[in-house]
Amino acid sequence: MLTAAEAFQALRQRWWILVAAALFAAVAAYVYAKLPWVEPRWRSSVLIQATGRLDYGNFLALEKELRPLAEQLRQLSVMREVDQNLHTDLSPEVMLDHTRAEPVQDSGQIRLDVEDSDPGRAQQLALEIADVYTAEHNAAEQGKLREERVILSTLDRSTQATLIWPLTRILVPTAALLGFMIAAGVVLAFAYFDDSIRTPAHVRQFLDMPVLGVVPRTRLTHAMPQSVASPAAADAVPAPVVVARR
Repeated sequence: MLTAAEAFQALRQRWWILVAAALFAAVAAYVYAKLPWVEPRWRSSVLIQATGRLDYGNFLALEKELRPLAEQLRQLSVMREVDQNLHTDLSPEVMLDHTRAEPVQDSGQIRLDVEDSDPGRAQQLALEIADVYTAEHNAAEQGKLREERVILSTLDRSTQATLIWPLTRILVPTAALLGFMIAAGVVLAFAYFDDSIRTPAHVRQFLDMPVLGVVPRTRLTHAMPQSVASPAAADAVPAPVVVARR
């Protein structure tokens, strides 16, 4: 059984392994993020405002309709029209797969997110998808009673794309922490399965015998031959360990 003190001692003695593993993982993550074949992912977001009659009952009904409206935005027919307008090299199926729409509660808005490897194209797609959908939806709402209409409009806000992968500032520290934890686990595993007797406490623990003496470690001079070593060094060799039997 590995005690907390023994585990701390094992980690302290092999601290350089932990540091080396953390540095190696951090460098590997940084190199991976800079590889030319790692495709970056950019995200552009657009807010679509839903409006109706400004009374409390209609506002509650509008809140309930936000999620169905967000689901209706993700249609292949919308993506096909966007492709016809922008003439991108992306298929409507790929556009649909890279598009997300979620309602923003308590604001009457729908958040449209488009991800792409090109930041400029991500911005164009987000704005065009929002414009196409709002135009189709508002045209369909004209046949309803005025108090039942839900009109959509694209908010005029910045759609500057932001990089979401790979994020070096997050990837490198995470990799370093993961490398440190894996190295610590390996060191503790070796310490757990190490059954060698190294301290007097191990003698008492594993052999259940009292310790009567300990041989200290001595370092003899290797530069000089044994024949010319000082007599004092020869006399410094201590007696063997004496362990009393029960």
